[in-house]
Amino acid sequence: MDIREKIIAEAGKLFMTNGVKKIKMDTIAKKLMISKRTIYESFKNKDELIRETLDYEHRKHVDINNAIIERSDNIIEAVLLFLKTGSEILSQVNPDYFSDLKRLYPAIWKGKVQESKMYTFKLILGLLKKGKEQGIYLEDINEEIIALILIEQLFLISDQTVFPPSRYPITEVYENIIVSMTRGVATRRGLELLEKYRQGK
Repeated sequence: MDIREKIIAEAGKLFMTNGVKKIKMDTIAKKLMISKRTIYESFKNKDELIRETLDYEHRKHVDINNAIIERSDNIIEAVLLFLKTGSEILSQVNPDYFSDLKRLYPAIWKGKVQESKMYTFKLILGLLKKGKEQGIYLEDINEEIIALILIEQLFLISDQTVFPPSRYPITEVYENIIVSMTRGVATRRGLELLEKYRQGK
């Protein structure tokens, strides 16, 4: 990992655990024990660094998802592994991270949300179709409609006006969305697998 990649990785961690506003370039430089000038040799400003950290996290997310799909025996197992890893990631994210991005960097937030929604739509669509083939999801569901509904619900998680963190822990919101949607589209076999895996968690 070269210095540019180290800066992206460390900045991403700091942004997510503290919020974007609180983390200055000086903070990142001190954490990595490098000069602020070294950071500016790789990134012209904080905006560019934020974009790069979001791209980096997205690539990690894609790799994790692909690994989960490859090693899962069926779609229900994959969904619950998505839930487990997603909850672990979200539990480490400061709620200010999302609100700071929306409020202070709206153009970056909007662009990255659109990219993420496109990726997530294709992912969910593929999972729903595969679930039908496995006899786990109901044949009469419209995959595109379900995928779009689920995406909007998932992106609503970061809206503190709907789910204030003090009242609704983000991991609990995430779990309720995934589990309730899965139950709603599952066949009897799918429901049996869901309960079996959840009891063994």
